[in-house]
Amino acid sequence: MSEENNQEVVVSPLDAVQQEITKLKEQLEQAQTDYRGKINQVNQLRESVHQFFTDTFDSSYEDATINLTDVNELLLSIGASQLEQEFEGRVTISYSFTVKAEDEDNAREKVEAAVGGMEYNFDAGNDDSYSEESIEVEF
Repeated sequence: MSEENNQEVVVSPLDAVQQEITKLKEQLEQAQTDYRGKINQVNQLRESVHQFFTDTFDSSYEDATINLTDVNELLLSIGASQLEQEFEGRVTISYSFTVKAEDEDNAREKVEAAVGGMEYNFDAGNDDSYSEESIEVEF
């Protein structure tokens, strides 16, 4: 090896402090830029909300009527989650079957056990609910 490869770079304490000051100044400038961006974003949100109510409110009345569609449009425009409604429904599934059994009660038990043990591929979602209400067997 040559002597050039073995030489260490020596940084004076003053140089190290100046490098740290430069780095901190850059971080401060970035933080100020980020802050100004957030302030602009808040001002835009305020303006969007104000404009929404200005467009919705009739100054000749004290009350305003706002529908869900309009509110969701506002929420979407400001990057917020939209409001949801609950919907209730019912699904009826019919089966045709033939079962061998000693009597009707035994046949009914076999069918109810078979249908009750079936796996349903129902994805109720995050906040949705599902419940099996009844199994009816007719002969």
